[in-house]
Amino acid sequence: MSTESEILRAADRMVKSLEERVRDEPAVRATLRRAAGRRVDDPAVLPVHTFVARYLNGPLTHLESDPNARRRTPEQDVERAFYGVAAMIAAQPRRARDRKAAEGTEGAEGTGEDARDTLPEEPGPSSSPDTGRAPGPGQKGADPLRRGSNLGAMVGRAVTEGRLNGETTEGRLHLLCRQSVDGVHSQLPRLVLHARDRDVDIDWGRLTLDLSRWGGDRDAVAKEWVQSYHRVIETERARREKAPADPNTTDETDEDTAA
Repeated sequence: MSTESEILRAADRMVKSLEERVRDEPAVRATLRRAAGRRVDDPAVLPVHTFVARYLNGPLTHLESDPNARRRTPEQDVERAFYGVAAMIAAQPRRARDRKAAEGTEGAEGTGEDARDTLPEEPGPSSSPDTGRAPGPGQKGADPLRRGSNLGAMVGRAVTEGRLNGETTEGRLHLLCRQSVDGVHSQLPRLVLHARDRDVDIDWGRLTLDLSRWGGDRDAVAKEWVQSYHRVIETERARREKAPADPNTTDETDEDTAA
């Protein structure tokens, strides 16, 4: 397993656990929010270690044995990514947390014999284009690194659905992509929480991986985000242009012309 895959796997485990805890435990929410925008060695973050440190064992062990991975995903950036994402999960608006909980309940009610079909024996590369939807860990046919659910794809999908403003969202995304590690951790929460307030899904695991790469490979992450943003928007625009016209609308237009 590559270091990137191990980071994503560990991040998914953290997300699953923390989403449940922040929904039910106000004290946990308050503690995790202390990590927002801060470096991991900040004394204010000390109480957060209880909830996050356990998920770093696998990724950091991989980094110790792989010098190339340490250049792509520096250890301090991996740590900060986990803590920063934990803080954003805790800071979500209540209605976003409640909606996520409701979706989880519906999914649990629907599990049974068919649930085995959603878990492939071995992950494989995805042949599907960016969709702007978070497929979730283990979804059949999903890319192991879920490139199609990065931040750019998710907000691009929200723009096509009218939940985010295209002009301001693109500008904020471009500004974010020019930031240093400190800058991205300072500014990212505002964009993400604005999106969550409008019911935009975020693939927290993929976001953790991308933030882990920020210090060593920022330009590549920025390119992926902006390309995905535009690909999702253009794909949706082309789909709408090819969609057949509503027969009712055509009939009404013809009647008006005849009159």
